[in-house]
Amino acid sequence: MSVYDNYDRLDMWKDFFYYSKSERRAVLLLLFLIGAMLALWMGYPYLCTDKVEEEEPSFEKLSLFLNQLDSIDGRRNRYPSSPKKVESVLSRFDPNTADSLSLLRLGLPAFAIRNLLKYRRAGGTFETPDALAKIYGLSKEKFNELRPYIRLEASERKEAAREKSAPLREKPINRPLERQFKYPAGVQVDANAADTAELKKIPGIGSFIARQIVDYRRRLGGFYKVEQLEELKWITPHMLRWLKVEEAPLQKIDINKAGLDRLRNHPYINFYQAKVITEHRKKRGPIKNPAQLSLYEEFTKEDLERLAPYFAFE
Repeated sequence: MSVYDNYDRLDMWKDFFYYSKSERRAVLLLLFLIGAMLALWMGYPYLCTDKVEEEEPSFEKLSLFLNQLDSIDGRRNRYPSSPKKVESVLSRFDPNTADSLSLLRLGLPAFAIRNLLKYRRAGGTFETPDALAKIYGLSKEKFNELRPYIRLEASERKEAAREKSAPLREKPINRPLERQFKYPAGVQVDANAADTAELKKIPGIGSFIARQIVDYRRRLGGFYKVEQLEELKWITPHMLRWLKVEEAPLQKIDINKAGLDRLRNHPYINFYQAKVITEHRKKRGPIKNPAQLSLYEEFTKEDLERLAPYFAFE
């Protein structure tokens, strides 16, 4: 190496110190960054090794956590979440007074029990056993199973009180029993106008059947044909020979104003059909003719034919 080379190096460093202050700072910062990157690159493997070594215990914790979950699942399987089904036990009950637990033991669905209790809270009562069939959620099969066990205590008490308060009749002494007068063949009674006294003059009809005819006429709103009387299970074809239906104004239902209870109390309308009518009015407006109800599966062609005389569209 010559003397001139040494002089050149000295000149280079001399030139560095002859840079301005800001230029020297920029050069030093650049050198520092280069050194830091080299140190990071060289030390990265050691940093990764340390990290892996620190995370190794976490795998043990994860394994312990999974084992704890397995043990929890095992205990959960020993205690199934689904509740044990209550066995239904059929016994006598009064739908006007039975509580929810009693109804549940009879096998009624929870949905039907809620509707029954809601109906009672609204002031509704069951006057006849068949009225229970109109409770929404109670299937026809379940009602037929419960029908023999229904006892309406209030109705029985009223009947007993009425019989007790009736004046005692003196038993005739040495007097032959008077036979109830009966109409001869060929006489016909108007089922829309006759009272119980006149109906009892028909052969085969006593007080009970006469009351059933009058009550059914009231619930329907009147008869429009004599064949409707066959819907009463006590009426025989023999009795129909003495009955006729003359044209008379029927008590109609305003289908666009009647409430749910008014609709479902008609013998030809069940709860589901009454619900369809009220929902249709709420969502689509007034009903103008029975054809609009034929779009619903709840109404058959036969249903609409026998209901048409009782509907009023105002």
